[in-house]
Amino acid sequence: MKKISLVVAILLSVALPLQAGEIERIKEKGEIVVSLNKGYPPFSITEGKEIIGLDADMGRLIANYLGVRMRFVLPDLYKDQIPRLLAGESDIIIAAMTRTVERGLKVNFTEPYFEVSQAALADRKILDKTDNSYFDLVDIKNIRVGMKENTTIERFARELFPASSIKAYPTHPDAADALVSGKVDAMLADSPFVRVWVKSHPLHVKKIKPLLVPVTKEYYGFAIRKGDPDFLNWLNLFITQIKTDGTMALLKHKYFTEMAWLGMEMTGEAKLTKAQLLRNKFIFNKNKMLDKKLIQEKVKAGDAYE
Repeated sequence: MKKISLVVAILLSVALPLQAGEIERIKEKGEIVVSLNKGYPPFSITEGKEIIGLDADMGRLIANYLGVRMRFVLPDLYKDQIPRLLAGESDIIIAAMTRTVERGLKVNFTEPYFEVSQAALADRKILDKTDNSYFDLVDIKNIRVGMKENTTIERFARELFPASSIKAYPTHPDAADALVSGKVDAMLADSPFVRVWVKSHPLHVKKIKPLLVPVTKEYYGFAIRKGDPDFLNWLNLFITQIKTDGTMALLKHKYFTEMAWLGMEMTGEAKLTKAQLLRNKFIFNKNKMLDKKLIQEKVKAGDAYE
């Protein structure tokens, strides 16, 4: 009887179909719902009814690979990103979300797709001429610092600044506006936001200084619900591919160099293909290495004649 039962169990395990995973579920409904970070250019930018940005474009690419429609959701509060994912209101978070072990207890993170550092914008009046990093703000007495609430940026700031110094705002632009209006002395953010803000607000550069020397290393990843290793593996493969085939280089060039979304005049490189952009990058790095080698050889030659 035991042998018969074992045979029946094996036959049933072979005959019964495997439970459908996230990819199959998304394909069946014909739509993937991507949760974006509201008000975080150039990762997520709302232009009228259109949503663009580096994260938005990656969501569209994923939808194209899966052969489904694309729909975005933009929670008003960043702290609602993970709860709404777990409640089934979105299928994936692509929202410039920093990978942390605390968040990793609730969701599964993909491999990193973007590296950033903590950075800041600060009123030049409170700075010394040599100040160039976030950490230079820490010892300034009675400083008022603003940042987006419920982020790793806020948590990091609370470890360095007195609670009375910290002013939290719903979005990064809100915190930057508070700096411009004098409500805070500095605005803390990830390095991409600071770089883009400076380029998009040239009239404020005389008053406000970007502090961009890297002080930390943080990594953005996609977040999905736990329990489906196949979906996670596929997303990791997607990230690897866009990094190696030139797609990510093209997206970075589009949103951090050309910046047509800011109304900047397009250059000749705007129409480059992924392959052409990779070639240009290769040549640039090669020439940089050759220049470095040439300098080293000149230094050695100079030493020889001393």
